[in-house]
Amino acid sequence: MAHHLETARCLQEGGHRLTPQRLAVLEVIKGCGGHMTVSDVLERLEPQYPRLTVPTVYRNLQWLKECGLVAETDLGGGCHIYEYIADHRHHHLVCVSCRRVIDLPSSFLNPLFEAMNREFGFAPCMEHVGLFGLCPDCQQSRKG
Repeated sequence: MAHHLETARCLQEGGHRLTPQRLAVLEVIKGCGGHMTVSDVLERLEPQYPRLTVPTVYRNLQWLKECGLVAETDLGGGCHIYEYIADHRHHHLVCVSCRRVIDLPSSFLNPLFEAMNREFGFAPCMEHVGLFGLCPDCQQSRKG
């Protein structure tokens, strides 16, 4: 069974309507294993769906985001990126100098989220955060 079909089955059992475009976007974003822009998704689907448009891809990514399967994040590149996160929730450390991106497990930020809730009664909705700073290599090169 293809890697996206089990997810599609769960969505369908949850009452979601699965169009061919939704399935195609799900397959691409889940199969990528990393970050993609709307244009990246469209480019991968163009051979199969030559009439597919940017707004259609965007709407399908937003739908997957609402379903909790995809996260939308700005990692400082001037556009939003999307990543399949249903089975791998995490955050990112982004170097402002070299643009290196390091995965950060959710466990690092969970204590902060719990403290915000405890101290302020605030429940942050941040399933995919980019924290900006300097990576070890860039810190070292600035010292030298």
